[in-house]
Amino acid sequence: MKVVPVPATGVVAVVAATTAAQVAGAMGAAVFPVIAPELAPALGVEASLIGYQMSVIYGAAMLGSMLFTWMVARYGGCRTTQIGLACCITGLAIALHGSVPALVFASVFIGTAMSILLPAAAHLLFRYSPPQHRNFIFSLKQTGVPLAWALMALIAPAVTLAFGWRWALALVLVSALATLLAMQPARRTWDDDRRPDLPVQARLFDGLRLMWRLPALRWLGVAAFCLAFIQLCVSTFTVVMLVGEGGYTLVQAGLMLSLAQIFGVLGRIAWGWLADRSGDCLAALQYLTLGSIICCGAVVFLQPGWPVAVTGLLFAVLGATAIGWNGLYTAEVARRSPPGQVSIVTGGAMVWNFAGILTGPTAFTLVYKLTGSYVTTFGMVTVIAVLTLLALHAGRRALRGEGRADG
Repeated sequence: MKVVPVPATGVVAVVAATTAAQVAGAMGAAVFPVIAPELAPALGVEASLIGYQMSVIYGAAMLGSMLFTWMVARYGGCRTTQIGLACCITGLAIALHGSVPALVFASVFIGTAMSILLPAAAHLLFRYSPPQHRNFIFSLKQTGVPLAWALMALIAPAVTLAFGWRWALALVLVSALATLLAMQPARRTWDDDRRPDLPVQARLFDGLRLMWRLPALRWLGVAAFCLAFIQLCVSTFTVVMLVGEGGYTLVQAGLMLSLAQIFGVLGRIAWGWLADRSGDCLAALQYLTLGSIICCGAVVFLQPGWPVAVTGLLFAVLGATAIGWNGLYTAEVARRSPPGQVSIVTGGAMVWNFAGILTGPTAFTLVYKLTGSYVTTFGMVTVIAVLTLLALHAGRRALRGEGRADG
């Protein structure tokens, strides 16, 4: 893939557009756990079952990451992003029906949207970002995910309580539509490398094969599985845990989740800056994983009597670590991809990511059913964080074996 030298204003435009698309797509998934305490009774199900719904979303995203790797090369990064946003809009429209089957179909469309948006953004960013700032730029774009969760945690509970849960979904739908339309003027320029003559074919395992060939990327994928597992457990169950066992109201719990997501935004920027400055992306990932181990272990001892400031500090640090890793991962994958294969390898890398997201909420729900306690279940999450650190250590050893220990 040709890296295009562009003025700083051009880089800003690409980063802004891809981040806005990331926000819109991630809000499509984030809105459901945030309003789960109100949505679940309306559907006649338990709020803890939100873990299964998130697994449907990310299961579809994992499959989509294997099915749609051809799309960026054929249509270009900008048009592919618009297609992803259209899938998100479709899913939210279906969810407005207000039934469990509708929510399942909606989750499939939203998950498909996420699988399409990530490789498209990686393709555009790799083309237009200066190599010396790539970790920072990728991390800046990836702030879209925690920013989306923060916005939903702040806005969706209040909208739901004031007007009903359908209005919260409608708000996200309109945001995604506006982003899709706003990207159209740049399409011709940003997609000048598209190849419309390429056949439409779903080559399921190309990205995974490319990931598996390089031991360092292989171990990085394992680490991403674990990190995604942790992140989605934190994002999905914070509100229901604080409402059910922490003595918080829905709005108060939403504010606490928003705090974690805001620090996730700040963490992604800070970790990206640190990785560029140090030249060691894996070290940055190892440090943030240590933070996740400490914070997830501390959640096990959470009680209703904790001062709000202490709980807020815990979730702020948890957000900066457990939610701060994605930009480093995608930048490292893009940097170590074979020439011209960034979108394909990113699709394979996202399979690891989505597999962790798919597994995490479901495993958390199952363990919760056994223990009856959300905070106790975070003991399992702590174990996954330890496994992450071991995988990153193995990845560093693989790089040394290849004679490329730089991060």
